[in-house]
This record gives sequence, C-alpha cells and structure tokens, in this order.
Amino acid sequence: MRAPIFALVLLLSCAGPRREPAVRGMPADEPEAPLSVVWVGHATVLIRLDHRFVLTDPNLSASMVAVPRITPPSLTAAELPPLQLVLLSHLHMDHFDLATFRKLPRATEVIFPPGAAAYTGLIRQSRKDVAEFWKPIRRGGLTVTPVPVRHVGGRFLVDALWNKGYAGYIIDGFGKRVFFAGDTAYDRRAFVEIGRRFPGIDLALIPIAPARGGNGHHASPHEAIEIFRDVGARYMIPIHFEAYYSPSVPLDEPRRILEHEVSANHLEGRVFALHTGERWIEPAEGGPRYAARGR
Repeated sequence: MRAPIFALVLLLSCAGPRREPAVRGMPADEPEAPLSVVWVGHATVLIRLDHRFVLTDPNLSASMVAVPRITPPSLTAAELPPLQLVLLSHLHMDHFDLATFRKLPRATEVIFPPGAAAYTGLIRQSRKDVAEFWKPIRRGGLTVTPVPVRHVGGRFLVDALWNKGYAGYIIDGFGKRVFFAGDTAYDRRAFVEIGRRFPGIDLALIPIAPARGGNGHHASPHEAIEIFRDVGARYMIPIHFEAYYSPSVPLDEPRRILEHEVSANHLEGRVFALHTGERWIEPAEGGPRYAARGR
C-alpha cells in the first residue's frame, strides 16, 4: 500500500506551481462598517460584526498532512485579532487543522458541530461546546445557531460510516446576519428552511468546489448560486476553492464557472469572488465594496 500512497502524494505535490495570496497579512478595514470579512483561504474566513470577531474552520497551515496547498493562507495565527468564537463546520483535515489550534490561545472558545463530541479532546482549548441544531449559542453580543447542511462526517475515513458531525451556522450580531455554509452539497429543502427561519441574511459564505455538476457532498458553482437564492441572502462570497489541487476540477475552473453564473443570473454587485487574503466590507451606508489590496 505504501507505493500507491507515495505516488499519490508525489502527484499532488507536483500538481501545479504555488500561488501567492492576493494580500499577505491583515488587509485594511473600515472599523465603522458594521460587517467586514477577510477570506483567509479555503473555508477559513475572519468575520467581523461590529467589534467582535469570528473565525470559521481555521486552517492556517501550508499543507494538509503531506499535501501542500497551492495557495497558502493569507494570515498567521499571530496576525489574528482576539476571537469571540471559532466555528467548526465539520472535522475533515482541511477544515479542522490541529496545527492551527496549537497556535491559538488556550482560552479561545470553539464550537463543534452536532454529533462531534468524540473529537473535542483533540484540541488543547479549554472552552469547547458541542452545538445542537437550531439551538442558539449566545456569546458577547453574538448569537450563533447551527443549521443542517448536506455533507459527510468523520475525520479518519472509516468513522464517516457512523459520525454525522457537520453543520452550517447562522451568525447574528449588531444588526447583521451571516450564513456560513461550511462544506455542503445542494439540498433545496434544507436551504429553503434556513431562509424561512432566518430571513434577512446579509451575507452568505458558500462553497463552490470541488464539483462540476454536484457530487452528493460538495456544491458546484451553479448549485452555490441556488443555495444563495434559497436562503435569500443579499450578498454572497464563495469559499472552498483555489487552495488545494483536485484531480477532477482544474484550479481556475470554479471561479470561471461562477463568473458565468453571476452574469447569466444578473447578480453583478451581489456576488463577490474574492482572491485569497482580500477583504469585503459592507459600509453602514451606500453600496458594498471590498478593499482588495493593501494594509
């Protein structure tokens, strides 16, 4: 078995040249804006609601086990602001990176998805909660509610047979509402229900790879737009692409297809495909924009 595994690692490590993030370090912000997000890379997003910070699926490592990232994360743990909460959508290694957690403060509070209680001992953080679907968690002016999505659980392949620990989250605070979908396939019933229970979503963070026509575990760019519509969000930022090599979907394809979908559905000005490290800002007044580069 060692030879095939070594060959796979070698193939993935040679999959393509590394790409630098568009922004290294913390990009410029507008503190008076009530909602601001930085796409750190993959499913790691730094969300600011007023003066509170939430980090999703923290992965600040340059590789996943032996597989290097094509585009490394834009921030280091030392560059992060004090975090109100860390949200875990599921326990796969590209979303739940133990090396990153070793660099986060011990007092960081981490929310695990429903069904993930068996994995809380993997991290050193002392404040750990296992969420329940539809049950809000209130912390420091923020309310986080886990919602059902469609993915696959487990962490070590075989445990996916019995572990169903995966979720999305609604994050409410200071008059703003954000939907973090984590990693998910398309399930119209689930997303319509999320939109029904949580009207007025300001921003949806939705994965767009690695799938072309949908594969039961991941949404394609077309399906991501359907999720965006189902939940009734005002704006969308795609996530979960351009970080790792996929043998089935070229690195640049999800962005290209998404751009076509945005144009075909007349969603310009509502869908913002950031590059790694860029920040999107919703000002208190006027139209949205993102501070693409600079510090």
